[in-house]
Amino acid sequence: MYKVDDYRPDEIEFTVESNQVPKVLGEFESDEDARVFMAQNLLSLQTNLNAKRFMDHREIEGLRDEYGNELENELPKLKENHLKKANEAEEAKKLEKEAKEMVNASRNKIEQLAIEVNDRTTDIELDSENTWQVVYNSKLYYYTFIDGKIQLAHVQDIPSYQENDLISSSQKNEKFFENLNKQEKAVNE
Repeated sequence: MYKVDDYRPDEIEFTVESNQVPKVLGEFESDEDARVFMAQNLLSLQTNLNAKRFMDHREIEGLRDEYGNELENELPKLKENHLKKANEAEEAKKLEKEAKEMVNASRNKIEQLAIEVNDRTTDIELDSENTWQVVYNSKLYYYTFIDGKIQLAHVQDIPSYQENDLISSSQKNEKFFENLNKQEKAVNE
């Protein structure tokens, strides 16, 4: 996964979508305020998580520069080297095969980088102190405190081996989301 060293976009936007829970649970002044909110309103566990987020313009341009450099500078050199090795005598067959593998690896790298640019997403490692797993409606919802908000970062089905334990402990969460949905409906009416 492509990452710009020591760089973090000004605003993080996760790719996750859910019709069951809101993407943002609120904005907070500090991570401590977010932890207090989660503890008071939801039964949740702090957890480590790598979640998909959208790349910003700088990251996309960095990927384009990298695969452009690979395409314009590295691949032609590798192709030239491949042709040179292919024209050598019978004992050079091994060297020709290695050069061809390098060309294929370069093509695969270019293809992967182009796919990442088109996908426009990358992973982000979330701070376990500010990331919570919430059980609701037979799913695990992961919220994280980032950019001053508690945001939905990831959703997954509850693994079958955990289903009985987690579903029985999700009543507090059901009440919270039901009340939140009622409040949103009242505001929208």
